[in-house]
Amino acid sequence: MKAPICEVCLKTEDILCPADEKKLQDGVISELDVKISRMLYKLLGDADVEFKKAVEAGDLVVIMVGEGNVPLVIGKGGKNIKLLMRELGKRVRVIEGLEIKGTDEIKKLATDLLYPASVFGVNVVYAPSGQYYKVLVIRRDQQKLPARHETLEDILSKIVGLDVKISFI
Repeated sequence: MKAPICEVCLKTEDILCPADEKKLQDGVISELDVKISRMLYKLLGDADVEFKKAVEAGDLVVIMVGEGNVPLVIGKGGKNIKLLMRELGKRVRVIEGLEIKGTDEIKKLATDLLYPASVFGVNVVYAPSGQYYKVLVIRRDQQKLPARHETLEDILSKIVGLDVKISFI
């Protein structure tokens, strides 16, 4: 399993090696990343899975994994997700983590995160306060959102690194 922390730290319970401790201090990884890495390692062992990052807002935790790893992390019949939700006490969504290069990647992330609501498009907005992204969702899908739209905006903003607003059209 590929994770933001080393294999030794994955296997130990409470301590981190100096290199991973420095990553944690510098904000490269978070406590949540460490916790989820260890939980996934316990569930999946040495499976060929890449865990990239975990983001949390409200009662929702989003786990970003490598390309094609979503089904493995969810598990047969959702068994892995159910265990993670029980351990964390929060709802969990697993999406494919992408490197953000433009609106296409943001649209894919938003589509994965907001499913079953459909994303119409993503616009870049240049405001006096700075640039942000506007994710356009069809109004009739507003009830289909997996969480409150403020929570989803917060998660998308943390993933993208810029403000993201959800608008209904």
